[in-house]
Amino acid sequence: MAHARRKFVDAQKVQPKGKTGRADIALTMIIKLYGIERELKDARDEQRFTGRQEKSLPILSQLKNWLEKTQSQVMPQSVLGKAVNYLASNWSRLERYVEAGFYRSTTTPPKER
Repeated sequence: MAHARRKFVDAQKVQPKGKTGRADIALTMIIKLYGIERELKDARDEQRFTGRQEKSLPILSQLKNWLEKTQSQVMPQSVLGKAVNYLASNWSRLERYVEAGFYRSTTTPPKER
């Protein structure tokens, strides 16, 4: 997820100053997912699995819906288009962590802004 997040950060940088755009929407959901992982960091595997099912799955569903809607609305070669297409092409790998509690994050999630 860190690679996908970075691509949306890059897309956010090219947005007009002071404007909220599509990159912000994706980043908000990704940051929420990181926050959930931070909360579950010290949990046992069973608790982590349950937490992911209850908290992360609904956000992943929102992100997937947003992705499907947005992908056809952006230029593929734009910075945002590249971020959206990266997320879409890697979706199955990016959502796999919710399938089990023993999957652990190998990176430190960013702090919320």
